[in-house]
Amino acid sequence: MKRVTQLFFSVLVFSSFIACKNDKKEIIKVEDEIIKEAPQKVQQVKKELTVEEKERLNSVMSKLMVTGETKNYASALVTTGLTEMLSKNEGPYTIFAPSNAAFDSIPAEKKKNLLNVKNKEALSTLLKNHMVEGDVASSALLQKGKGGSNTLKTLGGKTLTVVKSGMDIMIEDENGNKALVGKSDINGSNGVVHVLDKVLFVD
Repeated sequence: MKRVTQLFFSVLVFSSFIACKNDKKEIIKVEDEIIKEAPQKVQQVKKELTVEEKERLNSVMSKLMVTGETKNYASALVTTGLTEMLSKNEGPYTIFAPSNAAFDSIPAEKKKNLLNVKNKEALSTLLKNHMVEGDVASSALLQKGKGGSNTLKTLGGKTLTVVKSGMDIMIEDENGNKALVGKSDINGSNGVVHVLDKVLFVD
């Protein structure tokens, strides 16, 4: 009787071992299926982006945020609440965005005053004075710089003058300050960005 009991117990343990092994195989199988399906699910999520989301991802605002040289300008746009205008598929707009170095070169006292929350409206106007309506590529700026109609009206109500200096394109404000166009033709779905080496209209 004792040997029968031992035999029965051994069979039970063996059966449990086999069942456990099979369960592990099932778990591994399920995990493999999940891993295989994961990329497909990610692709499905990507495909489900709305038209508005796609427009925002490719907007000039998005380009300003991901372009290293223009992050300070993008940050100022967020502060003044101008992001919505530049994120929507409206426009097109041409943005003459001062580089980070250009913002850093503003005298400390002026910069402190400019970024003061109380002067939010003044900062908004300054940023708009670096924007014009229309999609103006560098080739069009080059033509304007050679003569003829070489002025651009900003969204802030000021006038910019395009000047060709040797092989360079300069943008001049109403106070006679000139900024060099560096990286250019950063194209978005609703406009284009050109990077300047100076902040205009800060005098």
